[in-house]
Amino acid sequence: MKLLKLLSIIVFVLGLACSTELENYEKGMTEKPPSELTFDKTLWLEKNGKKYPYRDKMLNDVVYNDTIRSLKKTEIIDLLGQPDRSNEDYIYYLVKQERLFFWPLHSKFMVVKFEPDSSVEWIRIHQ
Repeated sequence: MKLLKLLSIIVFVLGLACSTELENYEKGMTEKPPSELTFDKTLWLEKNGKKYPYRDKMLNDVVYNDTIRSLKKTEIIDLLGQPDRSNEDYIYYLVKQERLFFWPLHSKFMVVKFEPDSSVEWIRIHQ
């Protein structure tokens, strides 16, 4: 019984520690967050096990890039590769994930939402 209570407390605390953070972008922003690396398709697609070692370092260069925002859905998929997840008008690219064994503790995704004509409505970082 004590183990069940302890496990419940741990799950509750982990739930409180999780947050949803969406960083908004407006076209033509002059103050864009810096990126450690500029976008490189080969590095973006590189995967070691379940991790993408370079995506977090070049994320801001992708999210705040007006050229990428001008592409259609098929062009974005050609450029960034197959998304890790998709549904209806959204595609999700896993950027970074911290795990405890097989449980994800913290995940960071880049989410792209498309208009009905398949143009980009917005690109956001979701954590």
